[in-house]
Amino acid sequence: MYNGRFSTISLPLLFLLLLCNIFSPRIATAQAETMLAGADYDPITPPVPQTGDKPAVVEVFNFKCPHCFTLHPYMDSWSEKNHDKYDIASIPVFWGKQTDMPVRAFYAAEFLGKGALMKDAIFKANFEHSVNIESADELGFLAEEAGLNPEKFKSYLNSFGVSAKIAQAKVEQRKYGVHSTPTLVVNGKYRVSFGKHANGDHIRLFKIVETLAAQ
Repeated sequence: MYNGRFSTISLPLLFLLLLCNIFSPRIATAQAETMLAGADYDPITPPVPQTGDKPAVVEVFNFKCPHCFTLHPYMDSWSEKNHDKYDIASIPVFWGKQTDMPVRAFYAAEFLGKGALMKDAIFKANFEHSVNIESADELGFLAEEAGLNPEKFKSYLNSFGVSAKIAQAKVEQRKYGVHSTPTLVVNGKYRVSFGKHANGDHIRLFKIVETLAAQ
């Protein structure tokens, strides 16, 4: 039976319940997207200034790093889907006793308009076919398979332009404080490790990157 006093009490309560239903998912989502320094990323100090109009995402990788090879196809797919939304760049690095030949090959191919194809070819040559990717001759064969003139490609390997690119990459690597690969750098402010922060989960990695890029 209808009771006037009951209605005056229940309506405000009902209103509050409706507000909870409306806003609680939003609150939960916001909490889920809160990124914590150390857990989800490492801050870059001091931040590296960016000049582009779009959020910047830089992939730092090593051609002999198995985790970089694991991430490679997912990175390619994500980059293809998001190239209009972000400024996406790649910085190949080399460690220890490794030579810079694969890096030179990548930049030489990039100058000739085949950087992405050469990157894929070098990764697969090393991990799927055990090719010596530090051999100029072997890299020449890979360049030819990628559609490049092998002689023209080899002429670029030791060119001033390629050497300058390598020097610039080393400077950027130091500024970003990258000591392991693969690492994604967001807006020059955040360093996100595929292993440390995303636990080897590419979905988690890109979620972190996209959330940080929006900040």
